[in-house]
Amino acid sequence: MCSWMRSGSLMAAAVLVAAVVGCGGSDGSGPPPPEDPLVIQKTPTGSGDAQTGTVGEALASDLRVVITRTSEPQSGIVVNWATGGGGSLAPSTTSTDADGIATATWTLGPDPGAQTATATAADADGSPVSFTATAEDDTPPPPPPPPADATVQVLGPGGGNRFEPTEVTIQVGQTVEWVWPSGSVAHNVVPDVDDPASSGSLANGPHEYSFTFTAPGTYVYHCANHGNFGGIGMSGTVIVEP
Repeated sequence: MCSWMRSGSLMAAAVLVAAVVGCGGSDGSGPPPPEDPLVIQKTPTGSGDAQTGTVGEALASDLRVVITRTSEPQSGIVVNWATGGGGSLAPSTTSTDADGIATATWTLGPDPGAQTATATAADADGSPVSFTATAEDDTPPPPPPPPADATVQVLGPGGGNRFEPTEVTIQVGQTVEWVWPSGSVAHNVVPDVDDPASSGSLANGPHEYSFTFTAPGTYVYHCANHGNFGGIGMSGTVIVEP
């Protein structure tokens, strides 16, 4: 074969190799390498997770997420916020700021108990991010139960004929019980006006009598044998509060 033919073939081969190398992108003319993925997560502090609030009301602290790529904050990334159970996130869609942070205000639903919310960013690792909160009922607690029904000792003659205590305070609908212990002699309970109804004839202990008061007021009573109307002698008072 002639030398000029061999030289021409070698040159053509060199041109082909150069073309192949150029198509491989080593000179920057090919497609760029893929980017590292976005990463979404709660902010390290002040994320607003695990709060407790009142049903139907906004939590004290906003929810916050941060979006990064290779640990660098990414701005302008859209974040969608959602919750269930009748609650809401405002705004429902936000974009990250220059620090890569997006925020939303969580208003809890109407039911007490655990509630959840999410922050979602498309194609981001860690998406969706979940938040929890505890909703508490805003109904005031019921009033404490009325005090226990009162007991009055009917005493005497040992130690003096008397009711002990001489005055008790109860709530409407409660009952006072008068108790004659052993050794108590010849006593009864008689109202100064209408209530409490009379316990009957004089009795010795052991004996018991009770009366339920159904209206508020101050009720004075006495022992017919050792007291009298108007708080004279062996007498007592029941104060009935509404």
